[in-house]
Amino acid sequence: MALISVVFFSSFIALAEETITIVDSAGRTVELPYPVKSVVALNGNVPEEMIALGAGDKIVGIHLGTKTNVDRGLLPGLEDVAVIGDEADPNYEKIAELGPDVVIQYASWPPTPEELQAKLDPFGIPVVALDLYRMEVYNDEVELLGRILGHEKEATDYIAFIQDQYDLIDERLESIPEEDRKVVYFEGARLYQTYGGAGFGAGIPGMIMAGGGKDLYPDIKSDVFDTNPEDVAERNPDVIFKGISEPKGYFMEDETVLKNLREEVMSRPMWSDTTAVKNGEVYAISFDATAGLRKKFGPLFIAKALYPETFSDLDPESFLMTYLEDYLGLEPQGFYIYPPL
Repeated sequence: MALISVVFFSSFIALAEETITIVDSAGRTVELPYPVKSVVALNGNVPEEMIALGAGDKIVGIHLGTKTNVDRGLLPGLEDVAVIGDEADPNYEKIAELGPDVVIQYASWPPTPEELQAKLDPFGIPVVALDLYRMEVYNDEVELLGRILGHEKEATDYIAFIQDQYDLIDERLESIPEEDRKVVYFEGARLYQTYGGAGFGAGIPGMIMAGGGKDLYPDIKSDVFDTNPEDVAERNPDVIFKGISEPKGYFMEDETVLKNLREEVMSRPMWSDTTAVKNGEVYAISFDATAGLRKKFGPLFIAKALYPETFSDLDPESFLMTYLEDYLGLEPQGFYIYPPL
């Protein structure tokens, strides 16, 4: 195929209108048809982002975990999309039957993009790696996703919608010296489970940093690990967040769930002398505002909780509600954090 023109962008090279060659989040160079018309999403963050970009109709395959969210009513328009098996062990023959223009997988979680590509090479199906949960590269990944889909304007507008909030946070955080930033311990759904700040840390440390905090474990590289509660006490966090998921939907139906969870953390005897507990700066927070692609909202909740006076007019929940209504077509309700911000 003759190349008519070459145009350079920050994250891709466009080759005429028939194909594009991009560099994905795993540093892989991939050639794709342009615009992509059909996608199998092995990355569970991709379907929601594609719906937000107005490209949900291009999704032809999803994994079982995504199907669960479809059945809960959280991903409108995907009710009849084919299921291609488990995220970690997809049905490659089923993917081949669907014949997508591209399969999109995580860059940093297994199976690796290289492993997937080796399986799909016989069918001529390319693999693109995007994470869409790491704050450090989130905007670049959304821009690239929009370009792949031919939804460049939608991606630009979407990024601006979110970036306005980040810019506000960054501007006000300039008034807080690094040595005065609060140290945060973020516990996962499992008891004493946390995240390593020296690596991606499943995206949690980047979210904490974007919200103006410092991770309690900047020396640990493991994405997820079980810590010793005595070590947490010794490191003495200024603020503690306890994450929880609500299996019935995208919010906590009852504030009592969050309240009770916070009280459990506050009552742990070995943490009674920590700054966080003594000052009452312990929060139970829904992963529907701080996990996966929803990490883009996490910095708002974290900044407001850490520095309430600096961000007195910041309204994370209202911003999240606008996203759910305007970009996903959902009716927001329920609770995301306790105590309320």
